[in-house]
Amino acid sequence: MARSKLSFIIISLALALTSVPASAEQTLSERLGDILQERADSHLGADFAYRKLELITLLGELRAEDIRLTTRVEALDEGLNQVLRADQVLVKGEWLTPQKNSLVVDSVVARDAQLTVAYYGKGQSNLHALYEAAMRQQVLQRASNSIMWQIKQSRLENVVLNLFDQGQPILSVRLALLELPPAHADDTADTYIAKLLWPVLEQVLEQAMAGNSDAVVDYSRLTQFIWREIR
Repeated sequence: MARSKLSFIIISLALALTSVPASAEQTLSERLGDILQERADSHLGADFAYRKLELITLLGELRAEDIRLTTRVEALDEGLNQVLRADQVLVKGEWLTPQKNSLVVDSVVARDAQLTVAYYGKGQSNLHALYEAAMRQQVLQRASNSIMWQIKQSRLENVVLNLFDQGQPILSVRLALLELPPAHADDTADTYIAKLLWPVLEQVLEQAMAGNSDAVVDYSRLTQFIWREIR
């Protein structure tokens, strides 16, 4: 099915961190924030917003507060285009090395988050739109200078996961922890989303059937959605 939106932010982040220019008018953190917003716009066709962003070069860390990542899929309304919001994000990695063709993100942690996966057709969602846009940029990068990137570990803490299909709510559940699969340059939208979303749905359904879940589930729509996507 689809890939986490958090990973999309990190792909653009990793690429941006390899070429953040010095500026007399801006700090490195301020310039990075501008670059991330520019990359979201030009590379992903999305909007990236934040309240605070701090790059700590000595520790190889990026700390951000109150972030929002929003797609621009015409088939979805504004609320469903907001893929991810998080009160805090901490990214650790090896982006500032001289090797421009190797980008390694060791860990990404988002706290107090909301992840919204909104489908509007078979194999079509806000996450697909982000992933496919990111992959197009990777192809362009490889044409001139091959860049190998990977995200070793990422997780969402205290996250609300929402699933919509064609504008209708299917599932909403709060999870104390959502571990995301490792991501790398060879992933596709469908393979990554399958690794992410199907295990979560299976877990939520098992808990709901046992009466141990506070998830809100439309079982009829969920069944139709699963049947359509696996065919």
